[in-house]
Amino acid sequence: MRIENLYPVFRYIASKRLGHLQKKDASNWKRQWSEFFLNDLINFQYEDIIAVDFREKQKARGMDKGLKASFQRLDYMLSWVFLGAMPEDYFSMVFNKKGWIWRNHHITRERLRFLKRKFNSNQESLALLDDKAKFCTNWETYIHRKWCVIDEISLEEFEEKFKDADRLIAKRGIGKGGKGIAVFDTSEMGYEEIYEEVLSQNEPYIVEEYHEQTGWLHKVNPSSLNTIRVCTLSINGKTDVVFAYLRVGVKGAIVDNIHSGGIRFPIDHHTGKIHKGMNYQIFDVEKHPDSGVQLYGETIPRWEEILELCREAHELAHDSLHLIGWDVCLDEDDISLIEGNGGPGFPPIENPHENWWGDMKNYLSQLESS
Repeated sequence: MRIENLYPVFRYIASKRLGHLQKKDASNWKRQWSEFFLNDLINFQYEDIIAVDFREKQKARGMDKGLKASFQRLDYMLSWVFLGAMPEDYFSMVFNKKGWIWRNHHITRERLRFLKRKFNSNQESLALLDDKAKFCTNWETYIHRKWCVIDEISLEEFEEKFKDADRLIAKRGIGKGGKGIAVFDTSEMGYEEIYEEVLSQNEPYIVEEYHEQTGWLHKVNPSSLNTIRVCTLSINGKTDVVFAYLRVGVKGAIVDNIHSGGIRFPIDHHTGKIHKGMNYQIFDVEKHPDSGVQLYGETIPRWEEILELCREAHELAHDSLHLIGWDVCLDEDDISLIEGNGGPGFPPIENPHENWWGDMKNYLSQLESS
């Protein structure tokens, strides 16, 4: 019997449980989470996910043959049913090597969707983060680079603004995952050609002067801007740092995003110390695979300044934006913001004694009682 054939049983149980919940009058975040999750269990096209996506990820890792592969698919099915883990979560969070209590401490993709709905429910405010032009305007103090919206500026203004720039970078006005990014060398392409090229995309784009990173992080991978993600959560005027990690690109890449092959190194946000890194193909990374620069065990310079900048930046956010991930650029003599994210993905938990899902539930209770 195929593992996927078990899913209708879970779907049936979920529908019965949901019907029972809906008969109750009380409504709080715990019930909302149950309804949210059960609805997805009932409506989600799980068969496609496990038959296609999960199997492809197994195959890419050479884990798709034999009885062990079947047991792993069953293990994944249970991880989805009880924890809301997508295939990407299962492998990136190394669930196959962790017990269920440890797994339950993680923020899976499904849990993150719920947290975003509860912590950042105001769509108009969320647009301040999702729309890069609005972000640059609202947090201009922390940007430290020239930028423009391409269809809101003339060619003459474009040339004047960026006349001293050696390189320019164009980004989709609303985009994630490092997609839709292009870098232009002004010595190879004229300003008019660059302007027309970006304008011809027929969708909102912003253009920025390319930030040439300096210092230690530039040496890690010179082709990309290597950033630090710091996640803050603010309730009743008190802002806490929830997690942090370093992202570095690989040789030749212009972005550091993990979806583009970049490597993510968790950071102890209390001390700034770097833990072992990983991406979807490699784990337990201590040195950058191309440059050989040691990262594991090192401490991020000016760590307290980075955290303070993120706390200050959160104060400029609308009161309805409680959970924000900040992408920070650390240079030899400067710290600046690249962008913000209203649905920041949580990294794997290295220490089984950490419990981010438990922490988030406590924050949800605080928010509900505020």
